[in-house]
Amino acid sequence: MAAFVGQPVWAAVAGAGLVLVYWALETVAWRSASRGTFNHAVLATVGGAAVRMAVALVCLILIGVFARPAFAAAALSFLAAFTVYMTVRVFTFAGDPAPTREVRSR
Repeated sequence: MAAFVGQPVWAAVAGAGLVLVYWALETVAWRSASRGTFNHAVLATVGGAAVRMAVALVCLILIGVFARPAFAAAALSFLAAFTVYMTVRVFTFAGDPAPTREVRSR
């Protein structure tokens, strides 16, 4: 699509590739959060979210600084691929019952 509208294809591929990096970092954060204590899980989850977004933003900013005309293609392809990723993720986990712990007073 980028080539069709006259945008750099490498930037579109880089933007969409950032979603794969985002997914890999999310997987690492979830695996790290599943081990250890509750405090470790919260730290891994919140810290992982911050790291994932920081990596994506820094990469997009670097593309914008070093190849200004390519920034739009990279940002829009990242946004499109991220939207598809989040939609697939929501529908993938929609049917999974989450384990719950019930606390009842006596």
